[in-house]
Amino acid sequence: MLLRENSDRRRGGFTLMEMLVVVAIIVALAGIGGYFLMDALSGSQEDIARSKIKVLQNACDQYKLKHNEYPDSLRQLTVKDTDGRQYIEVDALYDPWKKEYKYDKNGGRNESRRPDISTISPAPENKEIGNWQNVERKQ
Repeated sequence: MLLRENSDRRRGGFTLMEMLVVVAIIVALAGIGGYFLMDALSGSQEDIARSKIKVLQNACDQYKLKHNEYPDSLRQLTVKDTDGRQYIEVDALYDPWKKEYKYDKNGGRNESRRPDISTISPAPENKEIGNWQNVERKQ
């Protein structure tokens, strides 16, 4: 009778091997989930970069309406005009990867109709994101 009580008491918990198997399964699931999460994060940063490029382009267009030309650099948009207007904040000059947006007033990729504003996502994608992409051209 004493022998049976000891064996019942021993089987009351999990063995070390069972715990290790459960931990291994959890780690594997977390690794798979992390892979998909990082892919989604990368895509969302590219979307943020595109949105900020649109904001910069709109600020450049507003600047042109007032001054009859596009600014020489994006930094001009952060300086207050004589009437106290500031087109953008300084932090808008930086992409989601903390690099400053590239700006070309001549707009070679936009058929010289508006300035080129772009950035490049970090490796491994190294994807160029610019305001000349996905633009509907009006005839």
